[in-house]
Amino acid sequence: MVRELLLGIAMNIAVMLVHLGATFLLIAVVRPFESRLWGTPYVRLTLALLATNVVLLTAHLLEVGLWSMLYAALGLVADPADAYYSAFVNYTTLGYGDVLQATRTRLLGPMAAGSGILMFGWSTALLIYVLQGHLPHLTGRSRLRD
Repeated sequence: MVRELLLGIAMNIAVMLVHLGATFLLIAVVRPFESRLWGTPYVRLTLALLATNVVLLTAHLLEVGLWSMLYAALGLVADPADAYYSAFVNYTTLGYGDVLQATRTRLLGPMAAGSGILMFGWSTALLIYVLQGHLPHLTGRSRLRD
């Protein structure tokens, strides 16, 4: 049990670092284009949201890949090709309708689910941040009023 918890914590840290890298990438990619597209706020918002979604989706897919490598390395799935599916099921908190996880590794499923919940929350916060930065310019207000 302690080994599972330590592995889960290590994976959560690795996943968080991937998401942090994605956040830094977004800052580097989106900021330079904001001033160039200042006169076209709808295009600027659309491109900012597209870039944010692509980068964050890529980060989530990489994070699931990290979990799947752990699943395959520990032999948690009969076929290593199923590791990505199993990791994705946990990461998205979809739950197992078709398989049961071995008793010796049951804590890794919830740890992956917790990881996914945190990263999806982080992604949602970034999308809201992008919207908040652009919506005042779409409504013609320099800042939102009460």
